[in-house]
Amino acid sequence: MFRYWIVFTLLFLCKSAVAVEVTDLFTAKVALNSQTQKDQNSALKAALEAVLVKVSGDDAILSNEFIRSETPSYAKYLTQFNYINDNGETHLVASFDETRITQLFFQQNIPLWGRLRPLVLFWIVVEDGYSRHVISETDESPLHDEISKIAEQRGLPVVLPLMDLTDNQNVEIPDLWGRFIDPIKLASERYAPESIVIIRVSKNRNSYSLEDVTPECDMECLQASVTIDWHITMTQSNKVVTGDIYQGLDELALIKNAMSDITSFISKKYALTTESDHELIIDVANIDSLAKYVEVSEFLEKLSAISSVKLIKAEGNNRRFLLTLMGTPESIFASLQLNNKLKQYIDPLIGQRINEVPVFYWGNE
Repeated sequence: MFRYWIVFTLLFLCKSAVAVEVTDLFTAKVALNSQTQKDQNSALKAALEAVLVKVSGDDAILSNEFIRSETPSYAKYLTQFNYINDNGETHLVASFDETRITQLFFQQNIPLWGRLRPLVLFWIVVEDGYSRHVISETDESPLHDEISKIAEQRGLPVVLPLMDLTDNQNVEIPDLWGRFIDPIKLASERYAPESIVIIRVSKNRNSYSLEDVTPECDMECLQASVTIDWHITMTQSNKVVTGDIYQGLDELALIKNAMSDITSFISKKYALTTESDHELIIDVANIDSLAKYVEVSEFLEKLSAISSVKLIKAEGNNRRFLLTLMGTPESIFASLQLNNKLKQYIDPLIGQRINEVPVFYWGNE
């Protein structure tokens, strides 16, 4: 089961948004029918495809013409593989070369989602007839397991609410169903997420009985029709996005589609690309020593979203840097929010002016 237990330690220590380092981006586990050469080859190709999806955060990558032509050549990316027994089923676990895959992404100008990823809190409310309940972290249900599995496959750090006394005091199910963001944000603070996702699952029980089954109304008439929608709030910017509506009979297939769209949306916010160069000028206002200047410069140079750093002005304790980005300015701001070492200052009275050089402070000042 997909868990980020280390996150739960952080949840109660800090109220700033939590970023999680995903360490298994270049490893995938796939089911194996047999250990014949044919099945092994198919499994290794599937494992490479799974890694590409996890690294990009978007399964649309498998529709890329070059990627489709490249996946049969999995051997040049493969570093090792082995077989494991998981609940009586044989799986192949394969690891791939990080450098080669990263080069593949940048050579083809495909957005790449780095290891540092935002923690996302999912409030999932299920309406079944006249009752509603929230899927908790300890819930045992196919829906819970499917969400955990998909999150793991996409490399998305997900936490579900505990639904303990504290949660129940801070938010009620009607608030979640009505998507009243103020009580939801209050209840979410203890988990320190970067984004809050509200998913509503509504099951409409049909009133048919077995006696109603006819050639015109087969067994599908007896199944509950399901409607799923989602809504996401970015806690740092308060930006709110409403997703699509999914309808059908297969609840797990619908939640898979919803999770795919949610992950794709989040990954695009942070993904890096070399398709075109972007430049960003920033001020760091509290560099009062050579040591601090070196710390800030090294920090910026190590960020995967930045390809080069140049000091262009020094005045008092203020240092102005020209950054060349692999991606958009929005992606670097998002990355800095996750890292939390370089904090942007925005005047609470006037906000951020258009075309104004953004000002940051290093450390805890």
